[in-house]
Amino acid sequence: MDGENFAPEYVEINPNGTIPSLTSASLLEPLIESADIVKYLDSNHPKGSSLFPADPKQRSKVEELIAHVHQPRLSTNLILLQARDSQELDIKKAGFPKVFIANRQEKLAKYGATHPEIPLYLSRTAENGKLNHLYNTREVGQAHEKFFADSHQGYKDFADGLNELDSMIVLPYAAGDMVTAADMHIVPWLAHALWGAGGKSIDEFEPLKELIRKSVPDFEFGEKTKTWWRNISATNSFKKNYPNLH
Repeated sequence: MDGENFAPEYVEINPNGTIPSLTSASLLEPLIESADIVKYLDSNHPKGSSLFPADPKQRSKVEELIAHVHQPRLSTNLILLQARDSQELDIKKAGFPKVFIANRQEKLAKYGATHPEIPLYLSRTAENGKLNHLYNTREVGQAHEKFFADSHQGYKDFADGLNELDSMIVLPYAAGDMVTAADMHIVPWLAHALWGAGGKSIDEFEPLKELIRKSVPDFEFGEKTKTWWRNISATNSFKKNYPNLH
């Protein structure tokens, strides 16, 4: 929330300033992608079965599902930070998104001034600055209208991605009869989306559905997705890590 993922000490570990990152004495360089981190932790787990199936076909399905939810069009920033009209933007201005964006801009400008040699600061200051400007300009102008239109299209793409995910799921869990790394990626992604839409409980799909329906009126969550969510949310590991959605 404070934008400290842009601190020079962290950017030295992760040049993208993104979260998570993993350092270890056994690594030649830090891991800065969650897919790579899950693989590393899984391969170094001292006991228990692997989250990556030995069967090549099932492992391919796991990799396919992981890649699917990490697409830019399925970024939950759409739900957390973007808006399709002035009303949606006003709601976000009154909540944590405005503070989040402002804190990021403050830290990017601060660290960029003291470390001009780090290219991340120049690019991200400009990128986040456009969003910060939209959040802090009262009069709706051309830039806002483009932002609203882009957000509207973003929801359409997000809905398409959810529909495609539903067609890819192999029950009872995402990739078949056991919990795999695919579930480890889909769960936090979908939980973040549900929370960002205003969901309070693990089975509350309605707020996100209604948000999407503003752009895709006939949108419904697929039955396989809902069945998978019920199955994975009944596991002890899910209950331990997700007592609430965020």
